[in-house]
Parts: sequence; C-alpha cells; structure tokens
Amino acid sequence: MKKILTKVIGFLEDFDLEEESAKIVGLKGNPIDQLKGEMVISLGGDGTLLYILDNLNKPVFGINCGGVGFLTEIEHSDDIFNAFKRLESKNYELQKLGRIDAFINDLHVGTALNEVVLHSSRVAKIQGFEIEIDGSVADSFRGDGVIVATPTGSTSYAMSVGAPILYPTMESHIVVPMAAYRIGARPLVVPSKYDITARITGHPEAVMVIDGQDEIMINKDDKIQFKKSKEPVELVRFGDNFFDKVRNKLRL
Repeated sequence: MKKILTKVIGFLEDFDLEEESAKIVGLKGNPIDQLKGEMVISLGGDGTLLYILDNLNKPVFGINCGGVGFLTEIEHSDDIFNAFKRLESKNYELQKLGRIDAFINDLHVGTALNEVVLHSSRVAKIQGFEIEIDGSVADSFRGDGVIVATPTGSTSYAMSVGAPILYPTMESHIVVPMAAYRIGARPLVVPSKYDITARITGHPEAVMVIDGQDEIMINKDDKIQFKKSKEPVELVRFGDNFFDKVRNKLRL
C-alpha cells in the first residue's frame, strides 16, 4: 500500500491525506470528514470506498488494491498516470448512485449504498419477518433474515443469496429473503420511491447491519423503515464498463 500511495501522491500537485493514510508515508493528515477538495481518491477495495462515502459525500475515484473491487474504477496495476491525466482534463463521467436511509422508530440510524440487512440475533436460529411495501403487506416469512438492497448492492450480499443483478442507476430497490423456510419467498424488485417497512414477528430481538459496517440491535416492537435517500453519491467513471465487470469479476 505504501508503494501505491507514494505513486499516487507523486501525480498530485495539491492534496489532503486522511490521517491514517498519511501515517503510512510519514506525513500529517486530517480526519476523513475534514478533507478538502473536489474529489476523493480511494485506495483499497469496496469496503474502503463504502467507508469513505459513509463519512464524506464527495465524488470518489476508486483504485482497487483489495479483492474484487467491483465499485472501483481501475486496478492498481493499470496505467495510473494516464488515469490522472484524464481526471485533470475532466475526461470522465460522474455516475450518480442512489442510497437507502434506514429508520428505527422514525429516527434515522444510517444510510447504505449497498444494503441494509435484518438478521436473527441468534446463530442458526430462525426469525420471523413481515414486509410492507408502499402501505401493503408484501411478504411474511420465517428465515435467517431479509436484505433491502440498492441496484449497486445487487452485486453484493443480495446476489449471493439469489437476487437478480440490476443496472446500478435503476430507480429501484430489492427485498431479498435470506434462507426463508417457505418455497414461495422470492426476491422482490420495487420502485425506489416506495417506502419499505419491516416488522419482527419471531424472537424479540434481531440485528440491523448497514453496508456490512454498523450493527444495531432492534427489538420486536421497533418500527423499521427504509426510504430512498435524498443524498445520492457519485463515483468517477471513464465509461460504461458495468457488464464487463459482471463478466470478469463475478462470473469467472
């Protein structure tokens, strides 16, 4: 990481460093929410990019230094010099991606770019869920949990439990039962303008996980809602390579 970070810094004339990243190269940095500038450069995998967007809503250019790196734009082994020339000349597009706001008892508890997961709080124990969409009960089942995902998140956790892959800029959300003990429980694709409400109907406790990072305990009487966020995020793109990524990163 030090080698790649040093290489990236060498291409920049004016920059701020996040404090933990700055320590790697022996420089002084700032907390992530105090970074200045028009764009953030993310060095890492999808988790790093999600962490940045959870703390700072600026356009992000992702360089994959991790595993899959589905959300990033280039690999660390690519021509980084040419990439920065394109950034400098504004030869890129900003892809706007919708997010999901999560509420418990009308209190906003977090925002997800990929997904919000409701999961049983007990290992290998089934939980009950009732899902209401736009005021109507859409499903009721027992299982491990339920995922409410964005199109961006359709290539993440939701995909691993059998949900369809959606183009990232579609105005929709996916509701995905996890290991449901009912043959008829299937993923639902719904317009993102619809509010989604969930209710726990089994054991009195469950866990909410937002983008695989924040964990929140929820109780049976809690009112759980998911709404389209009013604050989308923007990722730097050099072109529409979504289907290439699906083929190269997910199918092989």
